[in-house]
Amino acid sequence: MTNDGNQKAEAPQSEDSRNLSGMAKAFLVSVAWSYAEALERMKRSRNPQEPAPESPTEQVDRNPENN
Repeated sequence: MTNDGNQKAEAPQSEDSRNLSGMAKAFLVSVAWSYAEALERMKRSRNPQEPAPESPTEQVDRNPENN
């Protein structure tokens, strides 16, 4: 004799449950993205940026011998 009464059937996910799951995932991604941006800002503020290399056109403009 089998005891079918103890077997639990998985309830199918409702539309609301799927929407809530999607919103939770989107929220977690948003939090993770904000955290990563904050870490980048902290990293940049601790390491002062080096001056960007000049482009060749700027060097020509500043060097009167080449003009």
